[in-house]
Amino acid sequence: MKKLLTLLVLTLMLSDFGFTQTYQWQFVSTFPSPNPPANTMCAVDNNVIWVACTGTGNAARIYRSVNGGVNWSLRTTGLSSLNAYAIFALDSLNCWFGTDGAAIYHTTNGGASWTNQLTVTGSFSDGLAFFTPTYGIWYADPTSASGQPYQLRVTTNAGANWNLVPGAPLSVTDWGVINAFDYTDSNHVWFGSANTTSSATYAKVFRTSTGYYGTWSNTQVPGLGGSNGCYYQAIAFINNTSGIVGSSGGNLKKTTDGGVTFSDCAVPPGLGSSYAVMNANGLKDGSNTIRVAIDSGGTAKMYKTTNLGTSWVNEPLPDSVTSNTIAHIRFLDANHGYAVVGSSNTPLGGLIKYGLVTGITPVSGNVPADFSLKQNYPNPFNPTTTIEFDLPKASNVSLKIYNSLGKEVETLLSENMIAGNYKVSFDASKLSSGIYFYTLSTGSFRQTKTMSLVK
Repeated sequence: MKKLLTLLVLTLMLSDFGFTQTYQWQFVSTFPSPNPPANTMCAVDNNVIWVACTGTGNAARIYRSVNGGVNWSLRTTGLSSLNAYAIFALDSLNCWFGTDGAAIYHTTNGGASWTNQLTVTGSFSDGLAFFTPTYGIWYADPTSASGQPYQLRVTTNAGANWNLVPGAPLSVTDWGVINAFDYTDSNHVWFGSANTTSSATYAKVFRTSTGYYGTWSNTQVPGLGGSNGCYYQAIAFINNTSGIVGSSGGNLKKTTDGGVTFSDCAVPPGLGSSYAVMNANGLKDGSNTIRVAIDSGGTAKMYKTTNLGTSWVNEPLPDSVTSNTIAHIRFLDANHGYAVVGSSNTPLGGLIKYGLVTGITPVSGNVPADFSLKQNYPNPFNPTTTIEFDLPKASNVSLKIYNSLGKEVETLLSENMIAGNYKVSFDASKLSSGIYFYTLSTGSFRQTKTMSLVK
């Protein structure tokens, strides 16, 4: 009978039971002192993240994390005081960034040294993207808003040469806007602009469906302009035809014909009479998901739509960042996304992430030598306890609680995680006294320990 019970317990513990997963925005970290405001980010994966910030302390501020934003390092050796406003990385070693002086810098050694690839006097970097390790595009201001072309440049040799697009559109009273561009592939690209005429009633959104070297067109999108003009600074597309754009004057417009025409979206709930759409991100996975970051009277808000702005869901942000501005949003897939904070408030620059809520806390950024599941503490406990574990490499991790009969009673964790030391809080207030098991599972490791709940 005892052997039969043991077999039953083991069988049930190996079984997969359903569980509820909650995804939301969570605070990760602030950037090292002096905590500069972030302007642009590039999330290569859930480990490697690069951030371009406003320059402070007589040095450019490019930060890199290799553990999902838990720790940051300054990667701007040898660079003078520069404001970085565009960044793109292929991995932890290869990265490009642009400056407010319209220079492009490149590193192949993780920021240990940088090479100046291009400088355009009088321009301003707004965006960078690479489609292959050698083919990239740069979106920057015209050198003046009086008939000069936008600095749309292409490289086919990793930036050794940046060639100005012959058919780049000409400015009239308009300039580029940081992070105001999106693409679905190398042929389909859109970017917004700033009509700096006081009380302007429109700003242009530019588009091409034939590549950077192809034909460029634009649409004058109606908008509410203030004393500084009208800025269409948020651009997000979900496919080659459908997308949403947002302005500094609180305008949200949608298109279903690739940007030829635009119409009004519904106003997201809970906004005041004055707000600005700061940035937007569209998933290209068929889910039709677009997120917009909004500054509503000095309060940061995040909204999501899956029906092109017919309705919106308010996604709560961590309290520590609501008094700041969400400068840039980047998603890796439907369940993993990041955003950076950039404003004059405290804390200044920082990272938040969208993902599964687990109550999990990184203990440190150190990489342990082996997998390990530690004994919970306190033990016995009532009603909360802490479980710690170590991951020597990135893994798909599961942490589950079972009762004495081997029935799963709670899933504390089920997601891909980077290497590190972690602790998870477990609240057993809904459970009765008794012996429970907790099991940590990865692709190559599985361990179970016993805990005692005494009420």
